[in-house]
Amino acid sequence: MDHQKPCSSNINCSQDAEVRKGPWTMEEDLILINYIANHGEGVWNSLAKSAGLKRTGKSCRLRWLNYLRPDVRRGNITPEEQLLIMELHAKWGNRWSKIAKHLPGRTDNEIKNYWRTRIQKHIKQAENFSGQSSEQSNIIDHHQQGCSSSQINNNYNNDAADNNAMDNYSPPSYSGNMETFQPPFPTESNDNIWSIDDLWSLQLLGGE
Repeated sequence: MDHQKPCSSNINCSQDAEVRKGPWTMEEDLILINYIANHGEGVWNSLAKSAGLKRTGKSCRLRWLNYLRPDVRRGNITPEEQLLIMELHAKWGNRWSKIAKHLPGRTDNEIKNYWRTRIQKHIKQAENFSGQSSEQSNIIDHHQQGCSSSQINNNYNNDAADNNAMDNYSPPSYSGNMETFQPPFPTESNDNIWSIDDLWSLQLLGGE
């Protein structure tokens, strides 16, 4: 047989049973605003009871800090605030309360939600895009290296073929007898006298 733990007092049991959950009403908001305006924030568990709110101290604190306090900044986070959030997050990580102190009017919960739904999403997309670009660049570099190697091999083969052709080349040889060639110059027997036939032979050899 199960035995339920008895309450320390009937008052505490009745208070626990009457704690409200769910969305806040306008009437509850006014009670919390007026109480803090007159008494300050104080200890939140005591504040909830003293104000007559059937809410937990945590619920009252979050309602006040995130929605009701006068200096809460409304509207979208600006690009300047986004840059500051990124800078502070790089320094402190997920210390949202500490980051919120440097953004007047913004709550830690608002900054945390903005980081997870906007900034972190864009960072992951940028990393994926960077990875794909790097992979494509590697493929292009590999292809270019392959083409360069092929061009080097082709140039080397062409040079080798040219060298072989030069090694195998031999000038045409003269098959006649060089000793039988007689210059068309007059001999000593003619007393160094040039004749018309000698001049004619020189003109033929000179190509004139």
